[in-house]
Amino acid sequence: MKRVIKFVSYIILLVLIVSVFSFDVDAANDKYTRQGDTVWLGMYPQTKATDEELAKMSKEANSDGYFTSGEDLFVKVSDADPKVHYETADTTYIPFDDGTAPVPGETYYFKVEPIEWKVLIDDETNDTVKLVSKKYIDTYFWLREYAKDDTWYGYYNTMEGVPEKTPAYNWQYSEMRAYLNDNFYNTAFKDVKEHIQLFANSHIAESNSVNVVTVNDYVAVGDRSDYDSAGDDGRPTDYTIVKGATWCYNKDHIYYYVNNYFPGGFSYETLTTYRHDEHNKATRAENIEAIRPIIYAKRSTVKVLATEAKKESNAKSLLLIIGIIAAIGGGALAIPVMISTSKKQKKEKAETGNDYKLKKSEVVRIAPGLVSLIGGCVCIALFIAFSGGIGGNKLKPGIYLQTEQFGPSGGTVQVGYMAFRLNSDGTYDFTDSYDGDKTPWSAHGTYSISGKTVYFKMNPNPLYPNGTTQIGTIKSRDSFGDGTVTFKLIT
Repeated sequence: MKRVIKFVSYIILLVLIVSVFSFDVDAANDKYTRQGDTVWLGMYPQTKATDEELAKMSKEANSDGYFTSGEDLFVKVSDADPKVHYETADTTYIPFDDGTAPVPGETYYFKVEPIEWKVLIDDETNDTVKLVSKKYIDTYFWLREYAKDDTWYGYYNTMEGVPEKTPAYNWQYSEMRAYLNDNFYNTAFKDVKEHIQLFANSHIAESNSVNVVTVNDYVAVGDRSDYDSAGDDGRPTDYTIVKGATWCYNKDHIYYYVNNYFPGGFSYETLTTYRHDEHNKATRAENIEAIRPIIYAKRSTVKVLATEAKKESNAKSLLLIIGIIAAIGGGALAIPVMISTSKKQKKEKAETGNDYKLKKSEVVRIAPGLVSLIGGCVCIALFIAFSGGIGGNKLKPGIYLQTEQFGPSGGTVQVGYMAFRLNSDGTYDFTDSYDGDKTPWSAHGTYSISGKTVYFKMNPNPLYPNGTTQIGTIKSRDSFGDGTVTFKLIT
């Protein structure tokens, strides 16, 4: 019996050790980490320095051009150039994350922080992930050196060494491409270049769909399909604000470059920008607009961190494992002794008419064994309660489309109805007008699952300034609903 006790003790100790190491550290402490569909890779100035950080700021820059405050690095911007709102807004300038307003011409310091990316393509076969920045990380112009010829639409790149009649919107010879693959690349990925992959970047100009140009890039501005897949959930950094990001209304409406000539007969100097609620906005090539870069990185060299959902799953699994071990160990310790004493009780009663008195050694084995058995059963019951059953009710990541609310058959509608996109990192996107790859995901938030219930916590937005919470009932791994409508997994 001592062996049983030792065995159970060793197993429980091992489970506890494994559980400790299954909960990972903050991603910001490592150079290249991944958690679900979120990746941290590279460093770039983002958040305005606080008063406390300014008080400890170094007077001079170090050899790399950075200012220091404690252990943090900062970039100095001596002549802030925030833009006045493009259409209408409650404030003249878009505010920083701390709520203060930028002042044109003022000097600011911005903390160099890990760049957060969203996974667009996860290709295990080719050991690569395609990433788009979650925030609008910088601003720049597409092209400044161009001129008009004798046609109303003929604006061409006039930079030295560029072939004649190269349209101003052309990516291959753009100043934007040169900036991203030189200045930005060498600054943002100075210490992590071994993780970045050179990729073949094909661009088709809408004015001439036959002319496909392929160039090799480390960093690029994405095309429509990239940003349609990413969703319009990005926000500008404080650094991007003073670098002159164009905006209207609020931080949800930042204009950022898309690698497409603007359709509809506009001149060759006109490019496409997106913003939160309206795509296909036009901008001139020399205009400064926000950048949401695209990169490819190696898949195998990343440090993978457990998502919150994975940690919750690990905790539940640990509860089940401990429960099973405790129940089996407790049963193995107590039940044989209880059977033996039951026989002794019958014998004693038959021979003497008295009850059998338990020996101390028997009590020592029965009492802790019963406690372990009962405790294990409680752990198993809790696991079942938290998970909605053995294995739990889970929802697969993917797009869940509203099914017909009316009609006898209840078929799935493919276009024009509400949809949720559940991501593996515990975030979700929502739209009330699903349209395949062209869907404008208009709301975003996080979701969690408890038993048969899924909770959606929507981030603040213009329609719901304080956010909102929705609750649904999980019907299967592929569907959920709220009593009035069901959402079914379609992809």
